[in-house]
Amino acid sequence: MDIAFVLKVIWAFALIGLILVGMIYVGRAVQRGRLVSGNLGRRLVSTIESTALAQNVTVHVVRVGDKYFLVGGGSAGVNLLSELAAEEIEPYIESQRIALLAQRETLLRPFSRFRKS
Repeated sequence: MDIAFVLKVIWAFALIGLILVGMIYVGRAVQRGRLVSGNLGRRLVSTIESTALAQNVTVHVVRVGDKYFLVGGGSAGVNLLSELAAEEIEPYIESQRIALLAQRETLLRPFSRFRKS
């Protein structure tokens, strides 16, 4: 056999093995809730959404207790832009939670036969 062919086969198996290990890691992380923001309601202060407007300039929607704030961050610091009504933010949070649960279920479906009953 040609040594180049053998090396290509070994490389292919190693790559497939790395992909499988990565899939297992992602599946377990999703199952534990690390990749899905499921603990949003348990924290006093949490960032709901962040968007970069320019280099070193971002806008964040932050929840503190039961109130929501729009804050801007940049090289000059962090500034309060406005307070947001909960009626505007909570439907968005609920729609994101539903989408994340559906995504989690889709990602975990292939692994369901390996779970212990």
